[in-house]
Amino acid sequence: MSVKIQTKDQKNNGVVRKVMVDSFDPTSDPSRVSLGSRQSIRVTFHEVLHRQILKALEKRSRYHVYDTVDGELMDVTPKPITIPITRKPHPLLSAIARETLQRFGEDIVSYRSGRSGASSMIRTKSGRGLGMKMSIDDIIFGIGSDHLLFELRGSTLSIPSMRVDESSSETEEESMEMIIYRLPFIRVCLTKTDIIQLYNQPSITAIKSTEDGDAVENDNRTYDYLTLGRGKVRRRCDAEGQTMMTLKKTRSVNTNSVTMATAGTFVSNYDMFDTYQVLDKFRYSWEVQYDFNKTHEYIKRLTLEEQFPAISRLPKFNLATMMVTRLLAGNEHSEGQKRFRNMNRVDRNVKEIDYNYTLNPLFVIYPFATDVRRAVCDISFCYTNSDIFAVAYGIYSYSAAKLPKTGAVCVWSIKNPCDPERYFSYDYPVASVEFSPYRSTLLAIGLYDGTVEVRDITSAHDTLIAISQRTTSPGVDPVLALKWIQLPKTNESHEIEPILSLSQDGSVTKFTIINSPFLVGHKQALLERVEGTPEGIPFKELPPVEHPANRCPQGLCITKHPVENDIFYVLTDQGCLHKCSTNYQNSYLELLKTHAGAVNSMDFSPWSPKLFLTCGNDWCIRVWMDGIFSPLITLKNLYGPYQWAGWSRTHSTIIIGLNRKHLEIWDIRRTVLKPMSTGLLESSFNTTAKFSLDGFSIAIGNEKGNVHICSFDEMPFPPYFQYDTLEKAIHKIVASQSELLIELKSIGYFGYPNKRFVRPP
Repeated sequence: MSVKIQTKDQKNNGVVRKVMVDSFDPTSDPSRVSLGSRQSIRVTFHEVLHRQILKALEKRSRYHVYDTVDGELMDVTPKPITIPITRKPHPLLSAIARETLQRFGEDIVSYRSGRSGASSMIRTKSGRGLGMKMSIDDIIFGIGSDHLLFELRGSTLSIPSMRVDESSSETEEESMEMIIYRLPFIRVCLTKTDIIQLYNQPSITAIKSTEDGDAVENDNRTYDYLTLGRGKVRRRCDAEGQTMMTLKKTRSVNTNSVTMATAGTFVSNYDMFDTYQVLDKFRYSWEVQYDFNKTHEYIKRLTLEEQFPAISRLPKFNLATMMVTRLLAGNEHSEGQKRFRNMNRVDRNVKEIDYNYTLNPLFVIYPFATDVRRAVCDISFCYTNSDIFAVAYGIYSYSAAKLPKTGAVCVWSIKNPCDPERYFSYDYPVASVEFSPYRSTLLAIGLYDGTVEVRDITSAHDTLIAISQRTTSPGVDPVLALKWIQLPKTNESHEIEPILSLSQDGSVTKFTIINSPFLVGHKQALLERVEGTPEGIPFKELPPVEHPANRCPQGLCITKHPVENDIFYVLTDQGCLHKCSTNYQNSYLELLKTHAGAVNSMDFSPWSPKLFLTCGNDWCIRVWMDGIFSPLITLKNLYGPYQWAGWSRTHSTIIIGLNRKHLEIWDIRRTVLKPMSTGLLESSFNTTAKFSLDGFSIAIGNEKGNVHICSFDEMPFPPYFQYDTLEKAIHKIVASQSELLIELKSIGYFGYPNKRFVRPP
């Protein structure tokens, strides 16, 4: 069947053009896939492309164009354009193709580009067709590359060639013609998919004994079963999180509703009169109208010499003067004040840094009263505001040519290092001073005559809260140490915390603040001289000498336990450490010989309640472990007594020692043979020192009455795991002492729960 289409071309020469279309047989369509075989046929991309090209050529070959010129037909059908391939085929690919055709007898073999290298593979179907799998890498590397296609002329051009017949008469000697096809450009777009959440466990705080609280506890038990119990025996992966514990809130923290009711009572006229008298006495200052004109007229009547003292006694003038002096002092000491507050920190990402362990002086606080030379006996920082600290001026040693007969206590502020915020003078030298850690405005003061006072520093006048009296505290020796004791936590307790005082005669007195201008004192303990051989360092007992002496040792310092509130330690001139308790009077729980001479100071490690150090007059600093009666570490540098020693609040392995001349910085992680640095402040002898609250600065007092505020510079960066670093350093030091190492390992973990930091009391 043929279809003829005739068109006429209107030309001048009268030529008529005809287009003839041949008949079409659907079975001969090159793009048709035969389904005669029951086997599955894998059609490659090259085969599909080749079929489409053959289909287009086959369709084009059915059209014939004839021109009628003077009654004669002339065939003017355009001939197909053929481009001869002059490119020499690759010898290796030609050999592989020829070998493959010989082995399998297939019609079409497809090869990947030579860019794939030796990793390319030829996948074939024996007798059924050719297949090829392409990955994303194949697509990426195949874009723009030339792929070779070998084609066998003859029966291979038809679709039945996909079903190779065994009786085919085609031979391997038939000529092959190579046609090069270029793959089209393929654009691959990679898009981000939605986040697939595999597991989520949010932190939830719920009220206990409720439905939500039970659900949280059930979830915690399930999590413990999967991580600690038998459920952990499974395939899993470890991960870290910041939340180390589950926060729970009980019903006791909720505030109960306040029920108010009107109740009648009988009040007499006398009660009403007394009540109004009390209200008039304690009336607020803003209720009292200040008669400025009256004061102004009074000052005008005075002479010029009398006016300035009268003005200086006005409260508002004193407050204004203090504010102005703070501003003026900030202009001179601004850099030191910034460093004291740790505003200028060293960046961890600096390229170069030297660890020199230097002591950087920030500023010097000189004594307010210069009439008599008084030594700095004690220093105490406020527990809620590190800018405020109190300094006691009095007698520290008897080496001075002239001993002072009076004393003073100054409350200084870092904002104004030139003038004190509060100044209290006494007729006797001051021996000790201590801020309350529970009520930060209360300051306890111990005098040289055995008197103990408690003052409130919020007011410049009438600051005395209570004072001891001879009837309840008959001691007349200097009060060398003061410590506040924490009361048991009860809901109905509104009492002020009591005070422990240590006198030079070895007596410990407990003072209680009541609703009275006097303190109530109770004898807590009376130390006795040690006879025999106590636990601790070995020492040689001196032969007895007959001379009059006190049967009680001299108390030098008192230290509280960081965890147990009822335990405190008393240090004596015999070099012994007496462990006492507030629950047992006139007795001690434990006795330890720590130094051959007097023991002057004791301090606990901020990362362990069992690890502490002591320093004494035998020129040594020793590190002890609670439960072991031998020192773990002994530090010794110069031939001189250590007045004070403390554990660094920022580095777990750094110890600060203060002797008469120098301040030494030890790092037990590096060496215990000599200090990392030694600093000299001035020629006057050092007396005592105290860390600031953050631990980045230290206050050092001397016998001249000066207080040096210094900071620690060029220090190593604090380790992230402070306790682990401390434990590793101690085990490394005692590794050569087998017996001591066994005792240390028997103690096990000696830090705080969760390896946290606790500031020593």
